[in-house]
Amino acid sequence: MTRRGLLGAAAAAVAADLMTCGSSAAGEPVAVTLPRTVQWDMTAGGDPARPHRLFASWPETPPPPEGWPVLYLLDGNSVFGTATEAMRVVGGHGAAAGIPPALVVAIGYPGDKPFDQMRRARDYTPPAAGAPSGTGGADAFLDFIENNLKPEVERRFRVDRGRQTLFGHSYGGLFVLHALFTRCAAFQRYVAASPSIWWQDRAILDGERRFTAALPPAAAGRSLLVTVGGNELQAPPGEPPDPAREERRRKARMEGNARELAERLTALAPRGPAVGFVSFVGETHGSVIPAAVSRAVAVALRR
Repeated sequence: MTRRGLLGAAAAAVAADLMTCGSSAAGEPVAVTLPRTVQWDMTAGGDPARPHRLFASWPETPPPPEGWPVLYLLDGNSVFGTATEAMRVVGGHGAAAGIPPALVVAIGYPGDKPFDQMRRARDYTPPAAGAPSGTGGADAFLDFIENNLKPEVERRFRVDRGRQTLFGHSYGGLFVLHALFTRCAAFQRYVAASPSIWWQDRAILDGERRFTAALPPAAAGRSLLVTVGGNELQAPPGEPPDPAREERRRKARMEGNARELAERLTALAPRGPAVGFVSFVGETHGSVIPAAVSRAVAVALRR
Protein backbone atom coordinates (compact mmCIF):
# COMPACT_ATOMS: atom_id res chain seq x y z
CA MET A 1 0.00 0.00 0.00
CA THR A 2 1.31 3.48 -0.81
CA ARG A 3 1.79 6.01 1.95
CA ARG A 4 -1.09 8.06 0.57
CA GLY A 5 -3.33 5.01 0.48
CA LEU A 6 -2.28 4.00 3.98
CA LEU A 7 -3.05 7.43 5.39
CA GLY A 8 -6.42 7.37 3.67
CA ALA A 9 -7.25 3.99 5.19
CA ALA A 10 -6.04 5.14 8.61
CA ALA A 11 -8.13 8.29 8.38
CA ALA A 12 -11.21 6.22 7.49
CA ALA A 13 -10.53 3.90 10.39
CA VAL A 14 -10.10 6.74 12.86
CA ALA A 15 -13.34 8.26 11.62
CA ALA A 16 -15.11 4.98 12.18
CA ASP A 17 -13.52 4.52 15.59
CA LEU A 18 -14.77 7.90 16.71
CA MET A 19 -18.28 7.15 15.40
CA THR A 20 -18.11 10.22 13.20
CA CYS A 21 -21.54 11.32 12.11
CA GLY A 22 -22.54 11.38 8.47
CA SER A 23 -25.86 12.41 6.98
CA SER A 24 -28.84 10.35 5.93
CA ALA A 25 -30.83 11.09 2.82
CA ALA A 26 -33.09 13.28 4.97
CA GLY A 27 -30.14 15.17 6.35
CA GLU A 28 -30.32 13.55 9.78
CA PRO A 29 -26.93 12.51 11.27
CA VAL A 30 -26.26 8.78 11.38
CA ALA A 31 -23.50 6.91 13.16
CA VAL A 32 -20.75 5.41 10.99
CA THR A 33 -19.80 1.87 12.01
CA LEU A 34 -17.45 -0.74 10.62
CA PRO A 35 -19.25 -3.66 8.93
CA ARG A 36 -18.62 -7.29 9.97
CA THR A 37 -17.25 -6.34 13.38
CA VAL A 38 -18.07 -7.39 16.92
CA GLN A 39 -16.77 -6.71 20.42
CA TRP A 40 -17.13 -8.58 23.69
CA ASP A 41 -15.56 -8.62 27.16
CA MET A 42 -13.66 -11.44 28.87
CA THR A 43 -11.86 -11.72 32.19
CA ALA A 44 -8.39 -13.18 32.55
CA GLY A 45 -8.65 -16.43 34.46
CA GLY A 46 -12.11 -15.49 35.67
CA ASP A 47 -10.71 -12.56 37.67
CA PRO A 48 -13.21 -9.65 37.47
CA ALA A 49 -10.37 -7.25 38.29
CA ARG A 50 -8.67 -8.13 34.99
CA PRO A 51 -11.26 -7.52 32.24
CA HIS A 52 -10.29 -7.36 28.58
CA ARG A 53 -12.30 -5.97 25.69
CA LEU A 54 -11.99 -7.95 22.48
CA PHE A 55 -12.65 -6.63 19.00
CA ALA A 56 -12.95 -8.80 15.90
CA SER A 57 -13.56 -8.20 12.20
CA TRP A 58 -13.95 -10.84 9.54
CA PRO A 59 -13.71 -10.87 5.73
CA GLU A 60 -16.61 -10.62 3.31
CA THR A 61 -15.79 -13.98 1.78
CA PRO A 62 -16.44 -17.32 3.50
CA PRO A 63 -13.42 -18.90 5.22
CA PRO A 64 -11.35 -21.33 3.15
CA PRO A 65 -11.45 -25.01 4.16
CA GLU A 66 -8.41 -24.59 6.42
CA GLY A 67 -9.93 -21.51 8.08
CA TRP A 68 -8.96 -17.86 8.12
CA PRO A 69 -5.48 -16.72 9.13
CA VAL A 70 -5.62 -14.60 12.29
CA LEU A 71 -3.91 -11.32 13.12
CA TYR A 72 -3.88 -10.73 16.89
CA LEU A 73 -3.11 -7.15 17.94
CA LEU A 74 -2.42 -5.54 21.31
CA ASP A 75 -3.70 -2.06 22.25
CA GLY A 76 -6.95 -2.99 20.55
CA ASN A 77 -8.78 0.22 21.51
CA SER A 78 -6.22 2.16 19.50
CA VAL A 79 -5.44 0.01 16.45
CA PHE A 80 -8.54 -2.07 15.72
CA GLY A 81 -10.07 0.36 13.23
CA THR A 82 -6.78 0.93 11.44
CA ALA A 83 -6.09 -2.81 11.16
CA THR A 84 -9.62 -3.58 9.99
CA GLU A 85 -9.50 -1.01 7.20
CA ALA A 86 -5.99 -2.03 6.19
CA MET A 87 -7.10 -5.66 6.05
CA ARG A 88 -10.11 -4.69 3.93
CA VAL A 89 -7.91 -2.87 1.41
CA VAL A 90 -4.80 -5.08 1.39
CA GLY A 91 -6.77 -8.30 1.90
CA GLY A 92 -9.10 -7.39 -0.93
CA HIS A 93 -6.22 -7.13 -3.35
CA GLY A 94 -4.80 -10.40 -2.01
CA ALA A 95 -8.10 -12.21 -2.45
CA ALA A 96 -8.04 -11.25 -6.14
CA ALA A 97 -4.72 -13.12 -6.36
CA GLY A 98 -6.04 -16.16 -4.54
CA ILE A 99 -4.72 -15.23 -1.08
CA PRO A 100 -7.50 -15.44 1.54
CA PRO A 101 -7.96 -12.38 3.76
CA ALA A 102 -7.48 -12.75 7.49
CA LEU A 103 -9.49 -12.42 10.64
CA VAL A 104 -8.51 -9.46 12.85
CA VAL A 105 -8.67 -9.88 16.63
CA ALA A 106 -7.62 -6.91 18.76
CA ILE A 107 -7.13 -7.12 22.52
CA GLY A 108 -7.95 -4.00 24.52
CA TYR A 109 -9.55 -2.88 27.76
CA PRO A 110 -13.01 -1.64 28.73
CA GLY A 111 -13.42 2.12 28.47
CA ASP A 112 -12.95 4.83 25.88
CA LYS A 113 -9.24 5.53 26.34
CA PRO A 114 -7.06 4.54 23.36
CA PHE A 115 -4.35 3.35 25.78
CA ASP A 116 -4.80 2.09 29.34
CA GLN A 117 -1.28 2.85 30.52
CA MET A 118 -1.60 1.13 33.90
CA ARG A 119 -3.01 -2.11 32.49
CA ARG A 120 -0.61 -2.32 29.57
CA ALA A 121 2.37 -1.65 31.86
CA ARG A 122 1.32 -4.71 33.85
CA ASP A 123 0.26 -7.00 31.00
CA TYR A 124 2.94 -6.26 28.42
CA THR A 125 6.13 -6.23 30.51
CA PRO A 126 8.09 -9.41 31.32
CA PRO A 127 9.18 -10.44 34.81
CA ALA A 128 12.42 -8.66 35.73
CA ALA A 129 14.47 -8.26 38.89
CA GLY A 130 13.86 -4.93 40.55
CA ALA A 131 11.00 -4.00 38.21
CA PRO A 132 8.47 -1.45 39.49
CA SER A 133 5.36 -2.64 41.27
CA GLY A 134 2.46 -3.22 38.89
CA THR A 135 4.62 -4.57 36.06
CA GLY A 136 5.89 -7.98 34.98
CA GLY A 137 2.57 -9.63 34.12
CA ALA A 138 3.43 -10.77 30.59
CA ASP A 139 3.33 -14.49 31.44
CA ALA A 140 -0.16 -14.22 32.95
CA PHE A 141 -1.30 -12.26 29.90
CA LEU A 142 0.11 -14.94 27.61
CA ASP A 143 -1.82 -17.52 29.64
CA PHE A 144 -5.00 -15.53 29.03
CA ILE A 145 -4.38 -15.41 25.27
CA GLU A 146 -3.56 -19.10 24.99
CA ASN A 147 -6.04 -20.58 27.47
CA ASN A 148 -9.01 -18.20 27.25
CA LEU A 149 -8.93 -15.99 24.17
CA LYS A 150 -7.82 -18.38 21.44
CA PRO A 151 -10.42 -21.05 22.34
CA GLU A 152 -13.13 -18.37 22.31
CA VAL A 153 -12.00 -17.05 18.92
CA GLU A 154 -12.00 -20.59 17.54
CA ARG A 155 -15.50 -21.11 18.93
CA ARG A 156 -16.75 -18.06 17.05
CA PHE A 157 -14.77 -18.37 13.80
CA ARG A 158 -13.10 -20.98 11.61
CA VAL A 159 -9.39 -20.41 12.20
CA ASP A 160 -6.20 -21.62 10.52
CA ARG A 161 -4.05 -22.51 13.53
CA GLY A 162 -0.98 -22.70 11.29
CA ARG A 163 -1.15 -19.00 10.29
CA GLN A 164 -1.43 -16.87 13.43
CA THR A 165 0.35 -13.52 13.77
CA LEU A 166 0.95 -11.45 16.92
CA PHE A 167 1.46 -7.67 16.69
CA GLY A 168 2.36 -5.15 19.38
CA HIS A 169 3.75 -1.61 19.49
CA SER A 170 6.02 -0.02 22.13
CA TYR A 171 5.36 -1.98 25.35
CA GLY A 172 3.32 -4.23 23.08
CA GLY A 173 6.40 -4.79 20.92
CA LEU A 174 8.29 -5.73 24.07
CA PHE A 175 5.56 -8.28 24.82
CA VAL A 176 5.83 -9.74 21.31
CA LEU A 177 9.54 -10.35 21.85
CA HIS A 178 8.88 -11.95 25.24
CA ALA A 179 6.26 -14.23 23.64
CA LEU A 180 8.72 -15.30 20.94
CA PHE A 181 11.51 -15.94 23.42
CA THR A 182 9.40 -17.91 25.91
CA ARG A 183 6.60 -19.57 23.89
CA CYS A 184 7.59 -19.38 20.27
CA ALA A 185 5.17 -22.17 19.34
CA ALA A 186 2.18 -19.97 20.27
CA PHE A 187 2.25 -18.02 16.99
CA GLN A 188 3.88 -18.56 13.62
CA ARG A 189 4.58 -14.88 12.90
CA TYR A 190 5.61 -12.09 15.23
CA VAL A 191 5.65 -8.33 14.55
CA ALA A 192 7.39 -6.19 17.19
CA ALA A 193 6.81 -2.52 16.35
CA SER A 194 8.99 0.07 18.12
CA PRO A 195 9.69 -2.43 20.92
CA SER A 196 10.60 -0.93 24.29
CA ILE A 197 13.84 -2.90 24.54
CA TRP A 198 15.16 -0.20 26.89
CA TRP A 199 12.67 -1.18 29.62
CA GLN A 200 14.16 -2.10 33.00
CA ASP A 201 17.76 -1.81 31.78
CA ARG A 202 17.03 -3.94 28.69
CA ALA A 203 15.82 -6.91 30.75
CA ILE A 204 14.32 -8.48 27.62
CA LEU A 205 17.84 -9.27 26.43
CA ASP A 206 18.12 -11.85 29.21
CA GLY A 207 15.20 -13.61 27.58
CA GLU A 208 16.90 -13.33 24.21
CA ARG A 209 20.05 -14.93 25.59
CA ARG A 210 18.12 -17.86 27.05
CA PHE A 211 16.25 -18.28 23.76
CA THR A 212 19.38 -18.30 21.63
CA ALA A 213 21.29 -20.58 24.03
CA ALA A 214 18.67 -23.31 23.69
CA LEU A 215 16.68 -22.71 20.51
CA PRO A 216 13.41 -24.64 20.60
CA PRO A 217 12.68 -26.83 17.57
CA ALA A 218 9.77 -24.56 16.60
CA ALA A 219 12.07 -21.55 16.18
CA ALA A 220 13.14 -22.52 12.66
CA GLY A 221 9.53 -22.34 11.48
CA ARG A 222 8.83 -18.89 12.88
CA SER A 223 9.24 -15.37 11.51
CA LEU A 224 9.87 -12.06 13.27
CA LEU A 225 9.50 -8.58 11.79
CA VAL A 226 10.96 -5.73 13.85
CA THR A 227 9.86 -2.23 12.83
CA VAL A 228 10.75 1.20 14.16
CA GLY A 229 10.23 4.85 13.30
CA GLY A 230 13.23 6.71 11.94
CA ASN A 231 12.49 9.67 14.24
CA GLU A 232 11.53 7.79 17.42
CA LEU A 233 11.11 10.06 20.46
CA GLN A 234 12.21 13.19 18.57
CA ALA A 235 10.58 16.50 19.45
CA PRO A 236 7.85 17.72 17.05
CA PRO A 237 9.06 20.24 14.44
CA GLY A 238 9.28 23.76 15.82
CA GLU A 239 9.28 22.68 19.46
CA PRO A 240 12.11 24.27 21.49
CA PRO A 241 14.98 21.98 22.57
CA ASP A 242 14.27 19.90 25.67
CA PRO A 243 17.39 18.41 27.29
CA ALA A 244 15.29 15.94 29.31
CA ARG A 245 13.62 14.63 26.15
CA GLU A 246 16.95 14.28 24.39
CA GLU A 247 18.35 12.35 27.35
CA ARG A 248 15.38 9.94 27.26
CA ARG A 249 15.85 9.51 23.54
CA ARG A 250 19.55 8.83 23.96
CA LYS A 251 18.98 6.22 26.66
CA ALA A 252 16.12 4.50 24.84
CA ARG A 253 18.10 4.04 21.58
CA MET A 254 14.88 2.89 19.93
CA GLU A 255 16.24 2.37 16.43
CA GLY A 256 19.68 1.16 17.49
CA ASN A 257 18.35 -1.42 19.95
CA ALA A 258 15.79 -2.70 17.45
CA ARG A 259 18.25 -2.95 14.58
CA GLU A 260 20.91 -4.70 16.68
CA LEU A 261 18.44 -7.24 18.05
CA ALA A 262 17.24 -8.04 14.52
CA GLU A 263 20.83 -8.51 13.37
CA ARG A 264 21.64 -10.87 16.25
CA LEU A 265 18.55 -12.99 15.62
CA THR A 266 19.19 -13.05 11.87
CA ALA A 267 22.54 -14.72 12.60
CA LEU A 268 20.69 -17.71 14.09
CA ALA A 269 19.59 -18.91 10.64
CA PRO A 270 18.79 -21.57 9.62
CA ARG A 271 17.97 -22.82 13.15
CA GLY A 272 16.26 -19.61 14.23
CA PRO A 273 13.32 -17.57 12.98
CA ALA A 274 13.33 -15.70 9.67
CA VAL A 275 13.95 -12.08 10.68
CA GLY A 276 13.14 -8.82 8.93
CA PHE A 277 13.78 -5.21 9.95
CA VAL A 278 12.10 -2.03 8.70
CA SER A 279 12.81 1.57 9.70
CA PHE A 280 10.05 3.94 8.56
CA VAL A 281 11.82 7.12 7.52
CA GLY A 282 10.52 10.30 9.14
CA GLU A 283 8.06 8.57 11.48
CA THR A 284 7.93 9.18 15.22
CA HIS A 285 6.94 6.80 18.00
CA GLY A 286 3.27 7.71 17.55
CA SER A 287 3.00 8.47 13.84
CA VAL A 288 4.58 5.14 12.89
CA ILE A 289 1.65 3.10 14.21
CA PRO A 290 -0.50 3.06 11.02
CA ALA A 291 2.50 2.09 8.90
CA ALA A 292 3.48 -0.67 11.34
CA VAL A 293 -0.08 -2.02 11.47
CA SER A 294 -0.28 -2.05 7.67
CA ARG A 295 2.97 -4.01 7.49
CA ALA A 296 1.61 -6.46 10.09
CA VAL A 297 -1.41 -7.03 7.87
CA ALA A 298 0.90 -7.92 4.98
CA VAL A 299 2.78 -10.36 7.25
CA ALA A 300 -0.47 -12.02 8.34
CA LEU A 301 -1.58 -12.49 4.72
CA ARG A 302 1.72 -13.83 3.41
CA ARG A 303 1.74 -17.42 2.23
